[in-house]
Amino acid sequence: MEETHQKRLHWGCRRGMLELDLMLIPFLEQQYNSLNDALKNDFEDLLTADDPELFRWLMGHGQPPEGYQVIARTIREYARK
Repeated sequence: MEETHQKRLHWGCRRGMLELDLMLIPFLEQQYNSLNDALKNDFEDLLTADDPELFRWLMGHGQPPEGYQVIARTIREYARK
């Protein structure tokens, strides 16, 4: 991944909620490169969501839109390890 793109994604993972930072940044650093292109795109799109929505989806307290369900579940499963 090119450095500029990596920095942009890292910045997108820095949220207003520490809980999200603790889930998203390690996921980006340790799992993002192993995702297929579709999931990479879904992850990048997911970062455009508002913090409260994103928190609910990643905590499993709400159902994300259909396009985000797989990536949200993937992040949740990674964070539980």
